[in-house]
Amino acid sequence: MRRSVLLWAAALLLGAGVAPAQAQMLGRAPDPDLNRDGVITAAEYRQAQVRSMTGALDKNKDGQVTRAEFKPLEDMARRFRGEGGAKRAAAMWDQADADRNGVVTTAEIQSAADRRFARADKDGDGRLDKVEFTSLRQSRASGGN
Repeated sequence: MRRSVLLWAAALLLGAGVAPAQAQMLGRAPDPDLNRDGVITAAEYRQAQVRSMTGALDKNKDGQVTRAEFKPLEDMARRFRGEGGAKRAAAMWDQADADRNGVVTTAEIQSAADRRFARADKDGDGRLDKVEFTSLRQSRASGGN
Protein backbone atom coordinates (compact mmCIF):
# COMPACT_ATOMS: atom_id res chain seq x y z
CA MET A 1 0.00 0.00 0.00
CA ARG A 2 2.73 2.47 0.98
CA ARG A 3 4.60 1.88 -2.30
CA SER A 4 1.42 2.36 -4.33
CA VAL A 5 0.77 5.67 -2.56
CA LEU A 6 4.30 6.82 -3.40
CA LEU A 7 3.87 5.73 -7.01
CA TRP A 8 0.59 7.63 -7.21
CA ALA A 9 2.22 10.73 -5.69
CA ALA A 10 5.06 10.51 -8.18
CA ALA A 11 2.59 10.37 -11.04
CA LEU A 12 0.68 13.31 -9.64
CA LEU A 13 3.69 15.52 -9.08
CA LEU A 14 5.69 14.53 -12.12
CA GLY A 15 2.73 14.44 -14.52
CA ALA A 16 3.72 14.26 -18.15
CA GLY A 17 7.37 14.48 -17.18
CA VAL A 18 7.35 10.71 -17.50
CA ALA A 19 7.13 8.70 -20.69
CA PRO A 20 3.67 7.35 -21.55
CA ALA A 21 4.58 3.80 -20.47
CA GLN A 22 5.90 5.07 -17.15
CA ALA A 23 2.83 7.25 -16.63
CA GLN A 24 0.62 4.22 -17.13
CA MET A 25 2.71 2.25 -14.66
CA LEU A 26 2.65 5.03 -12.08
CA GLY A 27 -1.08 5.64 -12.37
CA ARG A 28 -3.10 8.82 -12.63
CA ALA A 29 -3.93 11.57 -10.20
CA PRO A 30 -7.45 11.40 -8.81
CA ASP A 31 -10.21 13.43 -10.43
CA PRO A 32 -10.84 16.60 -8.38
CA ASP A 33 -14.51 16.68 -9.45
CA LEU A 34 -15.49 15.35 -6.05
CA ASN A 35 -19.26 15.52 -6.55
CA ARG A 36 -19.04 14.22 -10.14
CA ASP A 37 -21.15 17.03 -11.62
CA GLY A 38 -18.82 17.65 -14.56
CA VAL A 39 -17.23 20.85 -13.24
CA ILE A 40 -14.60 21.53 -10.62
CA THR A 41 -15.10 24.28 -8.05
CA ALA A 42 -12.28 26.07 -6.30
CA ALA A 43 -13.18 24.24 -3.07
CA GLU A 44 -13.06 20.85 -4.81
CA TYR A 45 -9.73 21.64 -6.45
CA ARG A 46 -8.24 22.92 -3.19
CA GLN A 47 -9.44 19.83 -1.29
CA ALA A 48 -8.10 17.45 -3.94
CA GLN A 49 -4.71 19.17 -3.89
CA VAL A 50 -4.46 18.95 -0.10
CA ARG A 51 -5.48 15.28 -0.15
CA SER A 52 -2.95 14.56 -2.90
CA MET A 53 -0.01 16.09 -1.09
CA THR A 54 -0.75 15.26 2.53
CA GLY A 55 -2.49 11.95 1.90
CA ALA A 56 0.43 10.52 -0.01
CA LEU A 57 3.35 12.08 1.80
CA ASP A 58 2.33 13.10 5.34
CA LYS A 59 3.61 10.00 7.12
CA ASN A 60 2.85 11.14 10.66
CA LYS A 61 -0.55 12.60 9.64
CA ASP A 62 0.07 15.99 11.22
CA GLY A 63 -1.35 17.91 8.26
CA GLN A 64 1.98 19.00 6.86
CA VAL A 65 4.78 17.52 4.79
CA THR A 66 8.39 17.82 5.87
CA ARG A 67 11.34 17.70 3.52
CA ALA A 68 12.19 14.26 4.95
CA GLU A 69 8.67 13.01 4.14
CA PHE A 70 9.04 14.39 0.59
CA LYS A 71 12.47 12.79 -0.02
CA PRO A 72 11.14 9.35 -1.09
CA LEU A 73 9.26 11.07 -3.91
CA GLU A 74 12.42 12.85 -5.02
CA ASP A 75 14.30 9.55 -4.89
CA MET A 76 11.61 7.90 -7.01
CA ALA A 77 11.81 10.73 -9.53
CA ARG A 78 15.56 10.16 -9.73
CA ARG A 79 15.05 6.44 -10.24
CA PHE A 80 12.54 6.92 -13.08
CA ARG A 81 13.82 10.13 -14.69
CA GLY A 82 17.42 10.46 -13.59
CA GLU A 83 18.89 13.64 -12.18
CA GLY A 84 16.52 15.75 -14.30
CA GLY A 85 13.55 14.14 -12.58
CA ALA A 86 15.10 14.67 -9.16
CA LYS A 87 15.74 18.32 -9.99
CA ARG A 88 12.13 18.77 -11.08
CA ALA A 89 10.90 17.20 -7.85
CA ALA A 90 13.23 19.49 -5.85
CA ALA A 91 11.90 22.50 -7.76
CA MET A 92 8.35 21.41 -6.91
CA TRP A 93 9.33 21.29 -3.26
CA ASP A 94 10.81 24.78 -3.48
CA GLN A 95 7.56 26.09 -4.98
CA ALA A 96 5.40 24.30 -2.43
CA ASP A 97 7.41 25.49 0.60
CA ALA A 98 6.52 29.14 0.08
CA ASP A 99 7.95 30.39 3.37
CA ARG A 100 11.12 28.25 3.03
CA ASN A 101 10.83 26.77 6.52
CA GLY A 102 11.27 23.13 5.46
CA VAL A 103 7.60 22.25 5.91
CA VAL A 104 4.72 22.41 3.43
CA THR A 105 1.56 23.20 5.34
CA THR A 106 -2.05 22.74 4.34
CA ALA A 107 -2.31 26.53 4.04
CA GLU A 108 0.60 26.60 1.55
CA ILE A 109 -0.98 23.82 -0.50
CA GLN A 110 -4.35 25.60 -0.50
CA SER A 111 -2.80 28.92 -1.46
CA ALA A 112 -0.94 27.40 -4.40
CA ALA A 113 -4.09 25.54 -5.48
CA ASP A 114 -6.10 28.77 -5.36
CA ARG A 115 -3.54 30.55 -7.55
CA ARG A 116 -3.52 27.72 -10.11
CA PHE A 117 -7.31 27.56 -10.09
CA ALA A 118 -7.66 31.32 -10.66
CA ARG A 119 -5.26 31.18 -13.63
CA ALA A 120 -7.11 28.21 -15.11
CA ASP A 121 -10.60 29.70 -14.67
CA LYS A 122 -10.44 31.62 -17.95
CA ASP A 123 -14.07 32.75 -17.94
CA GLY A 124 -14.00 33.73 -14.24
CA ASP A 125 -17.13 31.78 -13.33
CA GLY A 126 -15.55 30.09 -10.30
CA ARG A 127 -15.66 26.67 -11.95
CA LEU A 128 -13.36 24.70 -14.22
CA ASP A 129 -15.05 22.97 -17.10
CA LYS A 130 -13.39 20.08 -18.92
CA VAL A 131 -11.52 22.38 -21.35
CA GLU A 132 -10.18 24.62 -18.57
CA PHE A 133 -9.16 21.65 -16.42
CA THR A 134 -7.45 19.91 -19.34
CA SER A 135 -5.54 23.11 -20.03
CA LEU A 136 -4.53 23.32 -16.37
CA ARG A 137 -3.24 19.73 -16.37
CA GLN A 138 -1.32 20.30 -19.62
CA SER A 139 0.23 23.46 -18.23
CA ARG A 140 1.34 21.71 -15.05
CA ALA A 141 2.67 18.73 -16.99
CA SER A 142 4.82 21.01 -19.14
CA GLY A 143 6.37 22.61 -16.08
CA GLY A 144 3.88 25.37 -15.34
CA ASN A 145 2.57 25.93 -11.83
